[in-house]
Amino acid sequence: MIRIIISTLCIAFAIQLQAQQYFADPVETFSKKKPMYITMMDGKEVTCNYKSQKIKKGLITEITVTMDGKKKTIMAEEIKEMYVPQSGLDKLVALSDFANDATRWESEDINMEHIKEGYAYFIQSPTQMRKKKEGNVLMQLLNPAFAQYVKVFHDPFAAESASASIGGIKVAGGIAKSYFVKVGDDKAFRVSKGDYKDNASKIYTDCGVTGSAKSYKWSNFGEELFTYTKECNGGNE
Repeated sequence: MIRIIISTLCIAFAIQLQAQQYFADPVETFSKKKPMYITMMDGKEVTCNYKSQKIKKGLITEITVTMDGKKKTIMAEEIKEMYVPQSGLDKLVALSDFANDATRWESEDINMEHIKEGYAYFIQSPTQMRKKKEGNVLMQLLNPAFAQYVKVFHDPFAAESASASIGGIKVAGGIAKSYFVKVGDDKAFRVSKGDYKDNASKIYTDCGVTGSAKSYKWSNFGEELFTYTKECNGGNE
């Protein structure tokens, strides 16, 4: 059975590489063994270890950590950004977080060394939620390597396309059908498979490129955004 699982994972890994996965997989479980790094809204930087979290409607509302052997609970609204180590299970499922070209990029605002070490990056963002509600939300950024113009966040309510799994572990497929997208300094808003083309002109607005100039496809969203960001950077990595 173990040989079958390993063989299947190797095949899935090859498929992932061919598909060039540009967005990180959403992280659901965190490691308690490696340190996590938090920047508070007041600018204070904290190094600690993850202990537990509370979730409401798919979003982190508070996170409990240990520092110097003491337990401390931090509310989500107090956190500006954080780097959280993935658990071993999440790393196994993710297989490959980004296309090779994307991981070679550097960002002035994001610690890419943490990203390359397998950390998930969460950031506070003003967001237009469902039912016309809006507010600041702590969400996982899925394109940290190329988020200069457009940030793509995990939508905790998103459905997924069909995926292959073994023993309950997803090994291939499962494309999210919606994300939260933040263009520049605007509020993040929800973009789904059904309205991606309609929102293309709102997403691709910098460096003289507009959504109406090209036919966009949801399954290629990551690659299209990566190419767009590269073009806006003058082709420089």
